Amino acid sequence: MTRRLCNDAASDSRQTTLPPWAACSVLISGLALAGTGHAEVKWSGSLALTSDYVQQGLSQTRGEPALQGGLRAQLDEHWTVGAWASSIDRYDGPGANLEIDLYAARAWRITPEWIGTLTATHYYYPDDVPYVQYDYDELAASLGYRSALFATVAWSPNYADASYRGVAADRSALSYEISANQAIAGGWSGNVGVGYRDLSELFEQQYWYGHAGLMHSANRLTLHLTYTYIDRAARQLFGHERAASTWSGTLIWRFGDID
Repeated sequence: MTRRLCNDAASDSRQTTLPPWAACSVLISGLALAGTGHAEVKWSGSLALTSDYVQQGLSQTRGEPALQGGLRAQLDEHWTVGAWASSIDRYDGPGANLEIDLYAARAWRITPEWIGTLTATHYYYPDDVPYVQYDYDELAASLGYRSALFATVAWSPNYADASYRGVAADRSALSYEISANQAIAGGWSGNVGVGYRDLSELFEQQYWYGHAGLMHSANRLTLHLTYTYIDRAARQLFGHERAASTWSGTLIWRFGDID
């Protein structure tokens, strides 16, 4: 139903100054706000510096640092909307140097220990090259157990990317990931995860990736140290600048209403 409503909003936007993706985002946020009544909105955000922005095993900065920041609104116990941005440098040559993510999420408390979440995200790359647009949409379903174990499936109907096999746009892409977090002591915790990404419709290829690391939190500061592994298929497809097994570090400062 949400997808149909988004299509209707995109159609209406042709008669306004809003682009289709913006109309869809406004509609999702409006539906979320309409369902919250007079609930108090909790605002929070973050600023971060990372040595390498890695997403689903692939570097979005070709191994270079990135500045990142986000702002989110917790509308009630179910709905969250927000925006997040990062500097990027995915390809050699001209291209976008900024990624902006707009998202809306709906959570369900299945049992006291299990939580399900459905998240719709639009990935926007301003000032991208004119001959191919890398903007895409993603729908992700996640199941969490005690905030310690998570399983996620993400689907994009219109993904675009460039590889040694050429450029593919407006194709379907799927990814699956299982991750776990475990508190250790003194603000330290460990995390590990493994994922599988199916890019068959783009490049007739799939790849595996994984990550493991340590995290330390003190007040509003969090430090992540992460090792990312990515398999040979990804390295052959994207090259060692984007698909490298390597360490990265991220420092995050959080502000606003933080539980």
